[in-house]
Amino acid sequence: MTKIRAAGAVLTACLMAACTPGRTAAPGPSPAPERTTVSGSSPAPGRTATPGAAASPRATGRVAAAPEWKAAPVPELEGSAALVDVAVAGPEDVWAVGYQASAEDREGSPAVVRWDGARWRETPVQGHGLHHVEGVSASGPDDVWIVGNGEVPVAVRWDGRRWAGERPFGVARDYRLTDVAATGDRTWFTATGPSETVVLERRGGEFRNFFQTAGTFAAVTARGEHVWAVGHDGSGPLAWHGTTGGLWETMETPRIPGGRLNRVWAVSPSDVWAVGEIATGPEDVYGNREAEPLVLHWDGSGWRRSQVPVARGSLHGLTAFGAGDVWASGVDADHSGQPLLLHFDGTRWSARYGPLLRAREEDQQYEVSDDVGRTGITRVPGTGTVWVVGSVGWGDNESGFVLRR
Repeated sequence: MTKIRAAGAVLTACLMAACTPGRTAAPGPSPAPERTTVSGSSPAPGRTATPGAAASPRATGRVAAAPEWKAAPVPELEGSAALVDVAVAGPEDVWAVGYQASAEDREGSPAVVRWDGARWRETPVQGHGLHHVEGVSASGPDDVWIVGNGEVPVAVRWDGRRWAGERPFGVARDYRLTDVAATGDRTWFTATGPSETVVLERRGGEFRNFFQTAGTFAAVTARGEHVWAVGHDGSGPLAWHGTTGGLWETMETPRIPGGRLNRVWAVSPSDVWAVGEIATGPEDVYGNREAEPLVLHWDGSGWRRSQVPVARGSLHGLTAFGAGDVWASGVDADHSGQPLLLHFDGTRWSARYGPLLRAREEDQQYEVSDDVGRTGITRVPGTGTVWVVGSVGWGDNESGFVLRR
């Protein structure tokens, strides 16, 4: 199974402050036949750890890349850097986030870049105390939110002209913001702490603790009056559903020891997908664990596991154009040097691969220096365009990549 970098997460009961106002990737070879399977159910020092796929040297061997997935221009970032999430604010308005100037002994600084249809431009986020940006979401060009963590968690909004930062938990240091979902009139956040995990709502310029429970929320999505938050509870996948009226219910998931969910996407209230991995082994020296991909689907009556044609790996990104056009991104540990791109056509999942991003070298700095780490994916509504961002390498030998279909 692939190795995943375990993510730590914490939250305390104190919520008083919450209520106050690069490099171009090398091209890959010719395409390979798709591997498919039928979707169905069956009986998840000083820097943020993220899921990755650090497999054996043979696992990074090249597999034919899908020709429709092209290496796109990569933004100029400083030093060791990674892109971890991506969002679309308009047809030619794409935001990607992560970190740069990072190393094993240095936190680094936020990386926030914007594609204007021709090139990436960095949009500096200074003066807010951020080290790493964990997530980005946009409801339009003048409503883009990023969340990240430094000495304290920080949420920052782009209003079309400038950034304005807020600290939902005040000066408390034992919190982490993990994700954000912007809808225009409301913005939703997931956060974690020492004893609980929480969903925050921001409306009318104020934050409020909308819901909290035991476990760890890693991702949130919202559609209409419905909100979904997913993660894990220490023993298996965790999924909750809420409404803007404040009613929350646990959504029982299949019993999957070691399962965790990293991303969630709602096509409709009765068509919701979540992806992650199932840890199957102990951590190695890089903080990684053997794992297999996990995909769950909510059909309006229950969550069921959906089988994918990859035996070893992890999934980090999720997006959809509709019920018959769903995409997930991650890493196949048997080809861990290339981004994994899974597609659901309404009946079954098929696997595609991006180009080999970095050739393995005998004297490379780390065993995982040629492996893909975390990935993010998003679609451009009204088009067939899909963007993927991510990182390759580890420690002070890490760089971001961008693919586009």
